[in-house]
Amino acid sequence: MNFFLNKLSIRKNSLGKITLILFSVLFFKNSISQNQTYSLIVVHYDPASKGDFKQLVFSYRFLNGHFQGREELLSFYGRVKEKDYIRTDIGHNTLYRNRYLITGIGNIIDLKEKKVLFDQKATLVRCSNDSAIYYTNDAFKGKYYSVYNFTTKQYSEVKALLFKAKAGVDIEFDKSSSPYKLNFYPTDKAKVMLMADAGYGQPISGESKKPDPPVFWIDNNSFVYCQFNQANTEISFVKMSIENKSSLLLGKAIVKPQTGDAYFVKINKWQAQFTFGDKKFLVDAEKSLVNEMLFTAPDNGFAAECKDNPYGHIVKLKEKEIGKYHFQLNTLKCDQDIAALVKELRVGAESYQQGLCVWNNSTNAWENVDAEEVVALIGWIK
Repeated sequence: MNFFLNKLSIRKNSLGKITLILFSVLFFKNSISQNQTYSLIVVHYDPASKGDFKQLVFSYRFLNGHFQGREELLSFYGRVKEKDYIRTDIGHNTLYRNRYLITGIGNIIDLKEKKVLFDQKATLVRCSNDSAIYYTNDAFKGKYYSVYNFTTKQYSEVKALLFKAKAGVDIEFDKSSSPYKLNFYPTDKAKVMLMADAGYGQPISGESKKPDPPVFWIDNNSFVYCQFNQANTEISFVKMSIENKSSLLLGKAIVKPQTGDAYFVKINKWQAQFTFGDKKFLVDAEKSLVNEMLFTAPDNGFAAECKDNPYGHIVKLKEKEIGKYHFQLNTLKCDQDIAALVKELRVGAESYQQGLCVWNNSTNAWENVDAEEVVALIGWIK
């Protein structure tokens, strides 16, 4: 009898130890998962150097959604000898590999080494493995692809004649007169005019030159482009076929003049999201539809109301409203369980920054963080 009691006691002790080990492992895993560390990359403007447009890059550190402090990584000038140099306020910045900041005009900043790697201007096509691939279409330099290699830290033009990094063929908007003309340049042949009236382009406040109208390619033969009216109050989305030079109106959008460039983000072969200020449109070339979007596409579960209302924009997390704020949609940066935006105070037609507002998933609430003169929110680094 004592033998069986001793054996049962040993078994209970063993089960107790196993249970304790399993509990410890689960507790350790939960404590690790709860301790989420993020850095938000924020670019500030130095008001003491207005002519040079000095920008300061900071890393704001967060633990489980709570602000822990910030560190200045580096600074650089936006203008040198009255010409653009490094600009994080133009176009759309890209954060690659949790390390490289690629500006909207193509500059590359290494956030780990805290230095500028590439200070020239070029249009980023895409990042692939250890390279950033660019396309240049310049009246003086010509048209060519180029590559910056992050490993060798070398930049060079692509010499291979058959190299092609983006869909489509060689088209160009002739902006020498208004309205623009849209031309196609076949290989070793004379140019072909696809459209005699391609609209008037988008005027940008403070800029002397208008950017090319946004385009998204469906395949190598067909694409969709934006045709702006002269008053910059209406955009027509036109689908073009190069093969037979035919055009089809997909739809129109009523807009107001904006200070930032309009752009497409391709969703799939037939669809793209078009952004113009705080307005976003879903353009479907297959169904010939253009619909204004009420909310931005979900990003890690976060979405924001597109329309700027008297109360600002509604912010949602997994379809549930979590706040209403005045902010520019391009400042909303999201990652898993965390989001940030630059809050604004509206006084009539004027707006004034009120620092950062960061969603804390551990408390299910927003946390205010002091931040002065924000030029751009770049994104989150784990």
